[in-house]
Amino acid sequence: MKFLLDLLFRVVQLFTEPYFLVFLAIVIIALLKRKNKGKNLRIGVGIFAVLMIISIGNGFLGKLTSRYLQENYVSTVVSKKTAPQNPVIVVLGGGVVDFEHTEKLHTLSYSRMVTAYQLYHEYRQNNLPCKIVISGKGRGHKSEAELFSENFKSMGVAEADIIKEDKSMNTYENAKYSSKMLKQLAPSDVYLVTSGFHMKRSVALFRTFGLNPVPQASDFIDTEITVFPNSYNAAFTL
Repeated sequence: MKFLLDLLFRVVQLFTEPYFLVFLAIVIIALLKRKNKGKNLRIGVGIFAVLMIISIGNGFLGKLTSRYLQENYVSTVVSKKTAPQNPVIVVLGGGVVDFEHTEKLHTLSYSRMVTAYQLYHEYRQNNLPCKIVISGKGRGHKSEAELFSENFKSMGVAEADIIKEDKSMNTYENAKYSSKMLKQLAPSDVYLVTSGFHMKRSVALFRTFGLNPVPQASDFIDTEITVFPNSYNAAFTL
């Protein structure tokens, strides 16, 4: 079963890559032309491709997508009265950037770090135990988990409260490897910290591995509807 999930995730991941989708569209048009399919059909495929590019660039598709992915996580607040007594905070990595031979966390990671620290600090301020599991390997020499750990320690998080999961290369593996650690820790509750647009998929994958995390979205994105397509809308939509 786990093998099939792994395989399915790889296939779905391929079909979400923009370059692959552009390549697929070119192949389809070439095959239609080679098989002497009607000119109208080829024109139809071309028009559809143009409309997709416009809807991506003018912010329309991005606004629909961001609303669908993020709307349930805007007002998620942990009540102090019902706060668990032995929680674990899971922070998902946002990538590693190698700039001039120096590895740094991706911009998205810092909002996740702040959100996780705020939760952690609230517990420690009240002398309650709290652990942070940092999940992510990244593609650099240093893992995302290690870079997160360095930053957390400089913010005042005790080294004993930091647990590094440095094998995962994607969200599916975040859930897969973190769930093994969490089951050993047996926390009262699990907080899942990641970006709003990433939360729906993350929660679903963690549930696949038998966990029911409390979502804590760290940041949100949105696009603006414009007359002419622009790179800002396209970047956030893709």
